[in-house]
Amino acid sequence: MPSTCALLPALLAVSSAVAAGADLDRSLLRLAEEAEVFQRMAVKVIGQETLEQIAMQPLPRFRARGARIDPKYKTRHIVSEYTFTHFKDDPEALHELRQVLQIDGRPVKKPGALRETLSMNLKGDSDRLKKKLLKEWEAHGLREAATDFGQLVLLFTKRQQASYAFSIVRTAHLGADQVTVVRYEQKESGPAAMTVFEGKMVVRHKLRGEIWLREPDGLPLRITLEASRADEKAELQHMAVVDYLPSAHGLVLPAAVTYAEKVSGLLLVENRFRYSDYKMFGSTTELKFTVEDEPQK
Repeated sequence: MPSTCALLPALLAVSSAVAAGADLDRSLLRLAEEAEVFQRMAVKVIGQETLEQIAMQPLPRFRARGARIDPKYKTRHIVSEYTFTHFKDDPEALHELRQVLQIDGRPVKKPGALRETLSMNLKGDSDRLKKKLLKEWEAHGLREAATDFGQLVLLFTKRQQASYAFSIVRTAHLGADQVTVVRYEQKESGPAAMTVFEGKMVVRHKLRGEIWLREPDGLPLRITLEASRADEKAELQHMAVVDYLPSAHGLVLPAAVTYAEKVSGLLLVENRFRYSDYKMFGSTTELKFTVEDEPQK
């Protein structure tokens, strides 16, 4: 028979694995709770979004054979009112909605138009205006203006979690907060996959990345996402980091989003979104804000 001393390391390993599994289960349950609060309450919040985009400009069509071409980049700045919304033809999905206020320092509209649209939404008559806002955003000519990252936490509702494999990989610090870092990877490509428009081609990527959960309360403070596709010519990479902060409104809200696209290590575009001045309105047909301005830290 094996001695007690020989069995002890195996028993300790089993005990550690059980404890780690229990910790992961608790973390995922807490994450699902935050995701479901976000799903319910985010549509009542309006903030301000500032986008800085750094995009590589098209290379010259004609150049000397073998000549080195250094890429040139253009920076643009867009300030918008920002919120989340549903559409009647897709009532379960949550989408970002913007009303552009400034483009490269040039005023476009005065603040408040987005609030009017949301007020109409409460009366059941705003899908047309919402879709018009989406088309206006696309018309500003931003290259690869990646959207719908602010609600990335919704990937991890209780129902959605079955689509991923999770593992605790390390502890770390994010600012002054200690966090547990959980790695996730989508099991199969499905409705939650990342949709990327590469020219005329639509590519769906399986999702993978990390979730940074604050200790000891499990609040999600950062979610990363990465996807790549390679062929015999090049590798195309997509990377996103979404930072969340707890708010006075009872839910975590995006504080910053960074999205980058690279081809074989060369930066094509980087979008840096920053969020501030969140307010929440009530459930009546008039927009009555229930909390004063809350600057993001």
